[in-house]
Amino acid sequence: MVLFLIRRTLYATLLVFITITATFFILRFAPGDPLNRYFSPDIDPRVMVSVRDQLGLDRPLPVQYIQWVWSFVRGDFGVSISEHRPVSAMLWEAIPRTLQLTVLALIIEVILGLALGMLAAARRYSLRDKALSFSFLILYSVPTFYLAYLLITFFSLKFQFLPSSGMSSIHALPTGLLSQAGDRLTHLILPVFVLGFGSAAGLARYMRGSVLDAIGQEYIRTARAKGLDEKRVFWLHAFKNALPPVLTVVGLSFPFLLGGSVIVEKVFAWPGMGSLMVDSIFARDYPVVLAANFIGACMVIAGNLLADVACALADPRIKLAYMGDRRDQ
Repeated sequence: MVLFLIRRTLYATLLVFITITATFFILRFAPGDPLNRYFSPDIDPRVMVSVRDQLGLDRPLPVQYIQWVWSFVRGDFGVSISEHRPVSAMLWEAIPRTLQLTVLALIIEVILGLALGMLAAARRYSLRDKALSFSFLILYSVPTFYLAYLLITFFSLKFQFLPSSGMSSIHALPTGLLSQAGDRLTHLILPVFVLGFGSAAGLARYMRGSVLDAIGQEYIRTARAKGLDEKRVFWLHAFKNALPPVLTVVGLSFPFLLGGSVIVEKVFAWPGMGSLMVDSIFARDYPVVLAANFIGACMVIAGNLLADVACALADPRIKLAYMGDRRDQ
């Protein structure tokens, strides 16, 4: 298991390095000058030269790349061109906010997805199964931004039941900790629901298919032939063997939740990594874009790594297959 983790970690590190390197060169080869956005055409050229020298944009591209990699290794992400603040400080403000959305959405996805998928598979091809499967398809097909604006229209504008944007209300800022926590939760309801519900529908469809596939296997027929109770067969044998591929889907859904959080954060004005990334791209703020892409890649690959580990723990055949490959080598 240790060798399995080491190999996966090395692959993940290499993938992160390739991702941020590709991002660096894509940004550098993009047309235009990032400083033109922040300075008037009438400014003294000597000021432009001085700023360009401070940011290292006047150096050859290979030199910029080497200096940038060395800074990243030391944990120095530089200074934002647009905000004139350390990029690391901006990231540490945005990362917890995005994790609040994605982790809560992932919890909703797993709970609802597994429960509804099992509920549909328990009575396959029945009216309940068909109704749930149709509902899964509709919910999974609805665009994220459309669902977000639809919920804002009803729950925020028409009924004024939930806030439509931001992280907190003005009246909750000077009050106590309990009031602030309650206010934060009310602001989280809509974005978390939008982010997690569509993913839950997709996971439920996959869970249903995985359970039905497990039910058709020989060991299920053998268990029934031995006289085991149908509930015991369903939960102990079918569910247990249907779970490993579903865990892989859960791990792979984390990147999709991070990607979906970009849209959700912009719609609900949530100041997380998604909003920071979009604003930095439009501002051509190279240091922030590179650092945000690095953190995002690390979070995505960490999710996939955890999914691999969970699958290896849930299904020993994966670990044994890996050990067999090592012995063959």
